[in-house]
Amino acid sequence: MLKNVLGLVALCCSIIANAQVSKTMQVERIDQAPKIDGILDDEVWKSLPVYNDFHMYQPGNEGTIDPSYQTEVQMAYDDRAVYVSAFMKHPDPSVIPTQFSQRDEVGVQADVFAVALNTYNDGINETRFYVTSAGTIGDSKVSQNNQDFGYDVVFECRISFDEAGWYAEYRIPYNALRFPEVEVQNWSVNFYRQLTNENETHTWNFIKNGVGRETQYNGKIEGVQNINPPTRLTLFPFAQGVATSFDGTTNTNFSAGMDIKYGISDSFTLDATLIPDFGQAAFDRVELNLGPFEQTFSENRQFFTEGVELFNKGRIFFSRRVGNAPTGRVSDLAENETISEFPERVNLLNAIKLSGRTKEELGVGIFNAITEKTYAIVTDSVSGVTRDVLVEPLTNYNIVVLDQQFN
Repeated sequence: MLKNVLGLVALCCSIIANAQVSKTMQVERIDQAPKIDGILDDEVWKSLPVYNDFHMYQPGNEGTIDPSYQTEVQMAYDDRAVYVSAFMKHPDPSVIPTQFSQRDEVGVQADVFAVALNTYNDGINETRFYVTSAGTIGDSKVSQNNQDFGYDVVFECRISFDEAGWYAEYRIPYNALRFPEVEVQNWSVNFYRQLTNENETHTWNFIKNGVGRETQYNGKIEGVQNINPPTRLTLFPFAQGVATSFDGTTNTNFSAGMDIKYGISDSFTLDATLIPDFGQAAFDRVELNLGPFEQTFSENRQFFTEGVELFNKGRIFFSRRVGNAPTGRVSDLAENETISEFPERVNLLNAIKLSGRTKEELGVGIFNAITEKTYAIVTDSVSGVTRDVLVEPLTNYNIVVLDQQFN
């Protein structure tokens, strides 16, 4: 009995020792927005409180941060956006790596600063806005410990350098965020600074290395109130035309479609694509497969990579099946017949995706996609007569996901 009591006391002491009080950031409403140029000389930044006292996160919590690498952050808001400034001190800014990269490629040879904003303060989902010391921006959607860089929104960020270090200045519009329609917002935030040469990562609010999820350790934001969620409706129409000429014959092809993103409520978003064009998606890397099992390729189509956290539960859904190569075969060829044309993929007619989470922490996801009938063309080499052979019927894909979070 005594051993059990001592064990319980030791466990409680361990929990108390590991517990960390979350910081609180007081955010003020401003009347005049700062100019987003990376130079923190605006009057608004001179009057707002400064928050520093960052903690060591990587490679471990045991280290202390050299004062010459101190980080200072500020935050404000108005009727349209959230504004963030950051000052990253450095004893020798000339040695900061500045490898330039494409959007969302933040794991390069460059220092990185990130704003992790949770507009529901649920410890589960947050949006991160990155900038590197080369000026490359990135954004991602984080759900627990899964990070989706397919999430792309419009926000502004600029950087600058001087002899004391480097600076970052953000403008994050409300249409890039989801938040409830209430008078007083309950938000949380954390700030990350990655120093590549020093192999260190600092955070504003303490994160216990290896314990729980990063999203659980945000500091609280107070003062954001009387803001209205904007109408979240985005249309992406597109069209393309192709003309090919060979052996005196010219063929033309025209296609058009549209992508739609609509915020049904503060918590649910509808994505739809009509006759999509995935011509800009990255190609698969060709590999010679000598094994008995089929190859698995990553998904590169934006519609199937953005906002799919709910549909990836248990990895049951493999989106590459939708619009993949036809599964049928042409087997009933006559003596003089040959397959003159066999489609490489099945065309996607339309797809919709509805996802979100209720106030009771119930995640709901609905997915529907339709692919068209696909035919191969068989030609008689003697008569020249052609016929169509169905290799993929009209197909409807449906998924419904329910995900209840506890505690």
